[in-house]
Amino acid sequence: MKHFKILIILFFTSIVFGQFPSEYKNELGIGLNYLTNFEFDSAKKVYFQITEKYPNDPLGCFYLMNAKYEFFKLNGEFKKANIFLLNEIKRISPLFENKIDEHPNEIVYLVYYGSLKGMSARINLAESNYMKAFNESWQAINLIEKAHKINPKYWDVFLPLGSYNFYGGVMADHYSVIDWIYNSNKKRKLGIEQLTIAYEKGVGAKWEAGRILLLIHIHETKNYEKAYKIGKKLVTQFPNNLEFKSLYIELLIYLDEIKKTEELLDKYSKSYENISRKGKQIWKIREKYLNAVFNMKKGNHKDAKKSFLFVIENYNLEFQWFKVLSYLKIGQIYDLNDQREKAKKYYQSAIDTKETTQAVKEAKEYLENPFRKY
Repeated sequence: MKHFKILIILFFTSIVFGQFPSEYKNELGIGLNYLTNFEFDSAKKVYFQITEKYPNDPLGCFYLMNAKYEFFKLNGEFKKANIFLLNEIKRISPLFENKIDEHPNEIVYLVYYGSLKGMSARINLAESNYMKAFNESWQAINLIEKAHKINPKYWDVFLPLGSYNFYGGVMADHYSVIDWIYNSNKKRKLGIEQLTIAYEKGVGAKWEAGRILLLIHIHETKNYEKAYKIGKKLVTQFPNNLEFKSLYIELLIYLDEIKKTEELLDKYSKSYENISRKGKQIWKIREKYLNAVFNMKKGNHKDAKKSFLFVIENYNLEFQWFKVLSYLKIGQIYDLNDQREKAKKYYQSAIDTKETTQAVKEAKEYLENPFRKY
């Protein structure tokens, strides 16, 4: 079962940063701020200097790898990003293994090496190398859990643990066989609590935990009040981060912040005007999605449906989440216009993606009972 394997490794979909070693804590913190704000050239410069100063320590290499990897993804080079990442993981892994042999209970190396294993597992999953992905994912979680047992107050570990538990609970909502292992409500609640700890107390994990919480509270729990507190802080501190900005705009739409939404959408295209052609295609899709959600909110169903269809037909993002949401929302538009058979077609398309998101769960509900209100 492909999706059962996702249960094990989904919490490694993004970078996991450990609490920083004292020798270069300031440098790593500066680099992280650059990286989070999508200032990749500045981030790479900081991390390269760390690798030059500490050639035998793998942490600088880890961060430098991630800066380059995220740069590729920003520019829509997902295949190139994955090839680069696998090559770097192969190169860096022996450095971590040596450090763990020398210091078997050093938490920071356990966390980073677990993260490295998880990244490799995700790519192998995407390439249908299921057995390899499964083995690497178990190695990853074992390293993370070992670090947590050594020091339960190593706050950054709560990022992977929280993501693991929340999405484990989400999986249980979709597959009854997994519910034998996971209590859905309990796991999701625990996951959010752990992610909140990482966001409030973490060092390197803080901003990534914030992004995941923002995503969860917008699309999964629909707790817009909590999402707003997090989202406003993220976009204020990191105004160049297109992912933060995109999620925040969508949140404002659901909060009926019409004027503010219009202001941000008017400026949105300028946010990605200086990246590559492929990158522009990626963020144009996100812009179309946001305009579709906004038009749907205003009752302009014709333009909303047109934009959602554009998203579906041109989709080339790393994950299918916004494609699934587009299917769901087109179905809702048809229901609102009493075109039930067409609505059911799009709900079924959302379900057929076999994603494990709240959108698919809602599509199953609306397949049985029509959507009637926002």
